[in-house]
Amino acid sequence: MDPRLQAELRVAEPSDEEYVDLVFGLVLRRAPEAEARERALAKLADGTLSRATLLHELAAAPELDRIRVLDDAIALALAARERGERPRLLTGPPATDERVVEIPWVLSRARRGAVLEVGYAFAEPVYVAALMRLGLDRLVGVDLATAEVPGMETVEADVRSLPFGDAEFEQVLLVSTLEHIGADNAVYGYERGRDDGAGRADALRELRRVLRPGGSLLVTVPLGEPGDYGWFRQEDVRGWNRLFARAGLFVEEQELYELGEAGWAASPTFRAAGVRYGERGPAASAVLCAELSPDRLRRLASA
Repeated sequence: MDPRLQAELRVAEPSDEEYVDLVFGLVLRRAPEAEARERALAKLADGTLSRATLLHELAAAPELDRIRVLDDAIALALAARERGERPRLLTGPPATDERVVEIPWVLSRARRGAVLEVGYAFAEPVYVAALMRLGLDRLVGVDLATAEVPGMETVEADVRSLPFGDAEFEQVLLVSTLEHIGADNAVYGYERGRDDGAGRADALRELRRVLRPGGSLLVTVPLGEPGDYGWFRQEDVRGWNRLFARAGLFVEEQELYELGEAGWAASPTFRAAGVRYGERGPAASAVLCAELSPDRLRRLASA
């Protein structure tokens, strides 16, 4: 059969309902809203919309820009990891959120042993999907909520009191999660009470407990002028590093990224004064990415 005819038949084979769901999933990585689905089906039925035009409209949607930017960043990170590289000085375009730098930063430094991902249930789906592609010996997700992730062991638990043994994991991943611990998380459907900030230190100490000697904790947090935003807390560099130290964790590597007019870029001379969440873009105005170690001797030996 002519390959072009075969392709045309494949496109024509699904029903309109199946086709709409399929192209939304492939292009925008989600199901269509009910209203958009009904509108597309009505136009397909009366001939005012073709399948090719529907695909073209979705591919031109601004929503796809963020998907493309994240995909590009993750592709570079995974390739760097395969080469044994730890990319630094990452960049991202304007009007994007911190995921464009923090996710590739973490993925490129992920180890291959037993890894614990904290906060997986509300994590960026493209990040979770990338973790599944890393070929880890064991991947465990822990959260206050549960979500189905094929190939990942999932545990419902409070990170401040984990149901794991001592030294069970080679690495812990904590991507944009630490700042929410002990905060008002009603936005995520949790009605647990707020604390005075001690919960973050408690969580870090608990994560240190489950780390093996020589293990590492990869953490990303919003950076800027210290402040309580209700559903999370932001700190400056000194505040976050003080919190790490109180938990017995030592900074092995750390990069600061800031969102400016030209986009995301490393900011080694970052100043926190006046830098507030949400004022420069859709989310954080700056982010701290760090690899932490539970071993003081390892840190001193590399100094």
